[in-house]
Parts: sequence; structure tokens; C-alpha cells
Amino acid sequence: MFYHIKTIKPDANNYSIKITYSDHVVITADFKALLKKGVMTLLKNPAVFGQVQIGDKGRSIVWQKQEIDFCADSLRLKFYQSPEKTEIMANSVVTYTS
Repeated sequence: MFYHIKTIKPDANNYSIKITYSDHVVITADFKALLKKGVMTLLKNPAVFGQVQIGDKGRSIVWQKQEIDFCADSLRLKFYQSPEKTEIMANSVVTYTS
């Protein structure tokens, strides 16, 4: 299924974006962890982070000047907390290695 973004509301102080999809699902995408490496460090400036826009046909979010974009489907997959997903995560064992 292809998801389409209807509205976005960036919170540059917390490096997150509230995203509303055309089917009325709302997620909050938290970008704090991503801003530590590579091209993403360009978004550490709150004024720059706040320049995010909805991409072509609502299929992404973009920072045009920095040439950074994120797919609507990928964001939803990563940040959407459905009751089923929450239950699966609560019953899962996760091991982190460094």
C-alpha cells in the first residue's frame, strides 16, 4: 500500500515531525538519533530542520536545499504504533550489540 502525507508539523526544538496521512493516521517521527552522522548533521540547526516540506504527491518529506528526503511509507513503518505492533514489541526480546 502506498501512503500519502496530508499535513506535517515540525517541532524543531525536539527534532520531531507530526505527520498526518490521508487515511487520518498520525505519527510522530523523532529524528534526534539520526542527526548524529553524515548528511543528517545539516538538520541540527532548528531553523533548517523547520524547513521540511511535503514532497511530490505527498509521498515523502523533504529538505530541498539539503537534498534530504524520507519516504512516507518508510516513516510510517518505523514510527506508527498500532495496538498490534505495540503488543508484538512488548513480547519481543531485543538484543543490542555495539
